[in-house]
Amino acid sequence: MTTPTIKVSYFPFPGRGEPVKLALAVGGIPFEDNMLPPPAWGEMKAKVAPLQLPLMEVDGKQVSQSIAMFRYACKLAKVDGKPLYPEDPLEALLVDELTDQVSEVFAPLSATFAITDQKEKEAARAALVKQGGACEKWAAFLDGKLAGSKSGFVLFDRLTMADLVLFLNFAPFRNGFFDGIPKDCFDHLAHVSKHKEKIANIQQVKDYYKDNQNPMYAVLKA
Repeated sequence: MTTPTIKVSYFPFPGRGEPVKLALAVGGIPFEDNMLPPPAWGEMKAKVAPLQLPLMEVDGKQVSQSIAMFRYACKLAKVDGKPLYPEDPLEALLVDELTDQVSEVFAPLSATFAITDQKEKEAARAALVKQGGACEKWAAFLDGKLAGSKSGFVLFDRLTMADLVLFLNFAPFRNGFFDGIPKDCFDHLAHVSKHKEKIANIQQVKDYYKDNQNPMYAVLKA
């Protein structure tokens, strides 16, 4: 199969575009990393509406929807001859399940964006990530999944899309992205922390982030 020409457009910080880019990098798939500062996106937005970032171009065809793009990238990207998104239907189901479970960690936060009082917003978020809070319960559930892993990977004995999902989606809790959420809120989840170090120390991941000086990416480095 001929390697497609890929361009990924997103803001210059980790977010919804990062899983796509990291999967491609891990698999050694070349791509153009089009980092758009907000003013540039403002000029582009009207031309692509109602689509939102991230956007991907594959051989000139524009596509959107971050999970679909991520899954596509993981089908292309292989490590030790195996794609990051499994070909086996049951394994693929388990990866999709884990992806949805990780989204449950974030789901309770959505209501806090409507809170206009800053102190009230921060207090609401702090309650969600404290032990027993709605976000922490799902994070602890994922920590329990990792506790049963002999390989250190979340589902199988190899790196998959599921590991990148887990690795990247805990980053906003670690880098202070959300007002009111302490950076150490999930430090008590030993297996989640150990998994972060395992993925960050994979050579392809290290190589991808080594020259990135943006402090928002620091939590993704070994």
